[in-house]
Amino acid sequence: MPPGTGDVALTVFQSLPVDGIVIVTSPQDLVSMIVAKAVNMAEKMNVPILGIVENMSYIECPDCGKKIEVFGKSKLPEVAERYNLDILGQLPINPALAEACDKGEVETALPDGMLPKAASAVEAITPHETDEA
Repeated sequence: MPPGTGDVALTVFQSLPVDGIVIVTSPQDLVSMIVAKAVNMAEKMNVPILGIVENMSYIECPDCGKKIEVFGKSKLPEVAERYNLDILGQLPINPALAEACDKGEVETALPDGMLPKAASAVEAITPHETDEA
């Protein structure tokens, strides 16, 4: 779920069986307030939070490999600790990934091993029992 507590998130929580969510954040200061709202909403709706992923954490220089924190130093460890969330990973700004997303081919652009903790957290959840056989 993207950060936020608007109608879309509320509708998803109320309409679909949600076994857990991953909160997605970014390095900006204002985001910790939005994460707080998402955590509060998930707790009120009894939806487990699998962890937190930071998007746009940095961009990697294609020439030297240096990581540049475009939006400032990440506060992910502090935010995760404040809300008792597992850090599931950090995603860089990556033009190839953005292009693949636009084409609906995100799976082809993710390097092997990217977000292994997030994948493990999602794989570990026990799905809701449904009335359908």
